[in-house]
Formats: sequence, C-alpha cells, structure tokens
Amino acid sequence: MGRQWNQIIDSLGPLTGGTISINANLGDIDAVLTTLQADIANGIDVNHLTDGTQKTKIVDANGNNISYITAGTAGTPSSNVLSVQGITGATPIAASISDGSGNAITSSSIAGKQRLDVNLSSAGTIGSSIPTTANLYAGTDGTNMRAVSVDTNGRVNINQVRGATTIGTLTAGTTNGTLFATNSTRNYLLVQCTSGTAYIDTNGTATAGDGVLLTSGQGITFEGSFIPTGAIAAITSTGTARLIGRQG
Repeated sequence: MGRQWNQIIDSLGPLTGGTISINANLGDIDAVLTTLQADIANGIDVNHLTDGTQKTKIVDANGNNISYITAGTAGTPSSNVLSVQGITGATPIAASISDGSGNAITSSSIAGKQRLDVNLSSAGTIGSSIPTTANLYAGTDGTNMRAVSVDTNGRVNINQVRGATTIGTLTAGTTNGTLFATNSTRNYLLVQCTSGTAYIDTNGTATAGDGVLLTSGQGITFEGSFIPTGAIAAITSTGTARLIGRQG
C-alpha cells in the first residue's frame, strides 16, 4: 500500500508547505487493497538485509537475533544451510565425538553393529612388560571390586586365609556333647578321636550310628572351599571317648 501512496504523492510534484487534499473514490481504494493483498500473497522479500545477501532471519520471542540461515538451491543446500534428516533434499548434519583433549572418538563395524574403538592403557603383548598396572576384575567382596592376580607362569594366585587357631577338648558319652559352639567365621576345622569310639556331627546334635564315626587315632579335617559353621557335637554308643579339636 505504501507503494501506491508514494506514486500518488510523487505525481503531485514538490511540496512547498500547506496541506494537500486527496480525493480518492472507492475504486482507487479497492485497487490499493488489491495490490496490498497481492504483495502479501507473493511472500516476504528477504533480499534487503544489511549485507545484501539472501538470508532468513530468526529471532526469539523478544526480537533478539538467534541465527541466520543462508538460502541455497533447492535440493542442493549450501554448506551452512541447516538440514534436517528425513526432509526431501535435506543433507544430514555431520557430527563427530571427541574426548576431553579434542581427540576424535572412532568406531568400527563388527557383526553389523557399530562398536567404539577403545585402547586399554594396560594393553600389551602377552609375556611383555605392561605400561601400567593391569587388573583383571573377577568379582566383588560385597562392597568393592576385587582383582585376579597371577604368578610368573600365568597361574592364578589363591589368597590363603591365615590366622591363629583355638583348641577344644571333649569327653564324649552316650548323651550329646559339644566340642565347639557355632562359629560363622570358621575357616578351618580339625577333630580327632584320641581314645574310644565316637560319632561326630557338624550341626550341633550327634546321634549314635548316624554321625561320622571316629575311632581312636582317627581324625577329620575341613578346609578349603567348604567349612561347616554349626556346632561340633559328639556322642558314643557305649562308654566314653576322648576328642580333641582345632578351629580357626
């Protein structure tokens, strides 16, 4: 509409002051509105930014500039056009992942899956010196991860439990007797019969004929992967027997 009024004013010649009366009939006004409607239908001209290039300006709700997107040829956007994957003619945005030092993190296709390429700091040839301490984590103690260590021949080191032992003695008879009370932290157990014949039980109640039979001079040891933690009891079918024990 501004274009139409400028044309009308320019046709009047230079103004030297005073007022101007413009008579316009409804037909003139209708023509101006028709031209304005056509201008809007043609879209907004984006060729008049300060640098003269064709750009679309993006602003936030407060009118602050966010960015500019340079227009490109349809189907072949210029290098700085924002492209969205999935839209016809759009080019995917190239992206790379870097570590904290700016080194590129790469990946390789393995069995149809893209896998990150990772080099362990302790990686090395078997039998050679390692650059740093290497740990093979096998499990947890319930709180922390624990490592596996090996000797110079590659055999797994087994950590032995060491500690003091306590001694127990019992003169067993025909009623149930206790050599050792229940011990949830027991790591070693030895029971020996030094005289007579006795039946041994590791759950606290011995029964003649159903326990582990020990005669004079015989003994039984529990160590390694399974140690009973119940009370160690003994009984005889007749007479008495002398028992001695060690636990740790």
